[in-house]
Amino acid sequence: MRIDVTDIKQGLPGISPVAAMQLYEAFEVCMHLSGHQENATLAMMGMTDESICIQWIDDFNDQKARTYADMQYTTEHAAVCLSVLLAVHLTPYTIIERSRKGTGIDYWLGDKDSVLFQRKARLEVSGILKGDDVALKKRHALKVEQTSVSDNSALPAYISVVEFGSPKALFTKK
Repeated sequence: MRIDVTDIKQGLPGISPVAAMQLYEAFEVCMHLSGHQENATLAMMGMTDESICIQWIDDFNDQKARTYADMQYTTEHAAVCLSVLLAVHLTPYTIIERSRKGTGIDYWLGDKDSVLFQRKARLEVSGILKGDDVALKKRHALKVEQTSVSDNSALPAYISVVEFGSPKALFTKK
């Protein structure tokens, strides 16, 4: 499987192109600072164990370094960038809406061909700039628990934790 991360710049039904561009820039910064080339291999765990080739354009510069100096913010936004693309490629859904605080999730997912009033699944995302498998699995367990707040929706929840040092992702369905 191959994902062109630059595709995010077009936006998705629940993410405007301007917001998507910010997610992409955060992704670019994390990948650049982690020393990855423009065609990197993303090791996958969870719904698939097949590695994914991720393509992107490294246009890193000093302005982006200053813009994204808060690495916690940058890592979270970079993880959203990659996770929403994983959701589009690994599930039958797309991003239709940013979730409100207190729901235990980040995004609502819906059918790719009809996004209005179609909450069909949930997506929770987290990112780690550099960590090992233990850190990845520990964060994943926390995020699985966090989604329980909206379990009364009876909708499936997808949990995506991205680690940029390797890079690797743990993407599962609850």
